[in-house]
This record gives sequence, structure tokens and C-alpha cells, in this order.
Amino acid sequence: MEIAEIKQRLSILTVLAHYNLKPDKNHRLCCPFHLDKTPSFQVYPKSDTWTCFSSNCSAGSGDQIDFIMKKEGTTKHEAILKAEEFAGHNGSPVLQQNKPKSEITILTQEQRTAILTKAFTHFVRSLNA
Repeated sequence: MEIAEIKQRLSILTVLAHYNLKPDKNHRLCCPFHLDKTPSFQVYPKSDTWTCFSSNCSAGSGDQIDFIMKKEGTTKHEAILKAEEFAGHNGSPVLQQNKPKSEITILTQEQRTAILTKAFTHFVRSLNA
């Protein structure tokens, strides 16, 4: 799937919902990238973009892929792959349990350890933020 097609199928609101984030009626919410007492994170559903207006935040602005990249702490390429997964074939997120057993990948112990190490590192980094 091309990046333009992924962005067309995947709205910023869908990405936020995946992370259990819901903007208020004015499309604002507390920034997920820093401690925030009042909403400084503005979502623009028409352009599928977002901006954090806090001077305490280095997240800046971005689109769906940028949000995934910053939230997951991944590379742009990994964020594109994750966005493609979220977009699915019909615009709804693709869940592992919806796949037939023949398509589920069995991971080796080394692969599982690598994934868990990456997740642990991500969580530790987000605690220090």
C-alpha cells in the first residue's frame, strides 16, 4: 500500500482512538507526549494533522504517521508499517486474532525476547519523559 493510500484510509481520529485518546468537542486533548494539565494538543480532522502548542513539548506537529512514530518511539519506516496495519484493507484496524491460524507467525524465543526488550525500553523511556 502506498503512503498516500494509507493516509487516505487512516484518519488521525482513528489513530488516536487506537491509543485510547479522545479529543473534546473542539478537537483538543492533553498532550500524550508530555505531562499536561490543560489541553495543549490540537487535532485537525479535516487535514488529519495535529500540533502541540505547549512550550514544554518537543513533539511539534505532524500527521498520522508522525503520531505513531512519536508514540511508539519507532523509526518512520516502522511507523508506516504500523499505520498500514491500522488502516487494514477496509479502513478498520487489523487485529492478530482475526487472522486465520495459518497466517499467525510463530516467533522464536530470540524474537520474543527482542520484542519484549524493545517494549520494555520504550516504556522506560516514556517514564523518563
